[in-house]
Amino acid sequence: MEREKIIEVRNAFYKMTLLGFIVYFAGILFCVLFPNFISACSSFMFGTEGSIGQALLIVFGMMEAMIVLFFLIPALVLHWQYKNK
Repeated sequence: MEREKIIEVRNAFYKMTLLGFIVYFAGILFCVLFPNFISACSSFMFGTEGSIGQALLIVFGMMEAMIVLFFLIPALVLHWQYKNK
């Protein structure tokens, strides 16, 4: 790959990482600002507020790990590849 293409792909991965973290923090902010959402979900689903809250923590934890694994790490690898050339 030529340098311009590597830079474009790297910048795309950085932008996807930034967008992923914005969505991640927006989801956490939504859960903090609207606690009635969890109680409304518990009335629609079988479970208590504690189990739904625990499921949300697991989902947000996995989401953060996927953002880092799929977007940030390839961007850093491409960045180092470009710097070494």
